[in-house]
Amino acid sequence: MPRPKGSKNKAAVPVVDTAAIEEKMKELEGEIAELGAAAKAKKAELKKLAKAKLAAEKAEAAKKAEEGKKAVMDAFEKSGKTVEEILEFLKK
Repeated sequence: MPRPKGSKNKAAVPVVDTAAIEEKMKELEGEIAELGAAAKAKKAELKKLAKAKLAAEKAEAAKKAEEGKKAVMDAFEKSGKTVEEILEFLKK
């Protein structure tokens, strides 16, 4: 009697432990959540640093503007000209 075709090649169905797979999936989901929270914290820290940098740049610009204004006022005082003469000069 002939054997049915492919009967020797059938592999046994592996036993799958679904509980272990679900546990591993929950672990990975927890790790992803932790990484997401850490990323949010880093983004918040980066935002704070960007604000601090902007404030420092504004302070530096104000300081330079004040120094420039002082230099102009000193030059006016050293020139010995009146305010009207200086304004007339600037209109030209």
